[in-house]
Amino acid sequence: MSFGEVRSFTETMKSLGYPRMISLDNFRTPNFELVADCLHWLIQRFYPECSISDDISTEADRVSFLQSIAQIMLTKARMKLNLKKLYAADGSAVRELLKLAALLYKATQTATGIDEDPSEVADPAATLKLLDASAATAAAAEVARAGVALHDGLMAESQLREARAR
Repeated sequence: MSFGEVRSFTETMKSLGYPRMISLDNFRTPNFELVADCLHWLIQRFYPECSISDDISTEADRVSFLQSIAQIMLTKARMKLNLKKLYAADGSAVRELLKLAALLYKATQTATGIDEDPSEVADPAATLKLLDASAATAAAAEVARAGVALHDGLMAESQLREARAR
């Protein structure tokens, strides 16, 4: 946990409209209730149709809650969350929470048409460079040549083995 990560998380949550105040000191000691509340709120913002039980009274309920959150994030956003860090509910959980909060923040900024970094805007020239057909054809030809050379070398191995044995 770094101060910058915690500050970034609190500011991101504030800009997303999280109703509770998150102090920078909340993550110095384990605070699973806050982590669970943040996760539940973020998931509801991300996927409002899902229904996740927010019962975290027992250890089994907490594990079940985290597993359901991770399953939703894996299937809907293809984002893998570290459940051990989230269960620890201290500063290490901030990195995992920040992943989700940053994804939502970026989505809201894109939806409203506001980009903080103009270099992240899709550049058509850069896209065309990535899709250069001649470079892809040349790379495929090189792979084929390497395969032929490997095949020829393996075929000649039996003759070379006999020559080495003499």
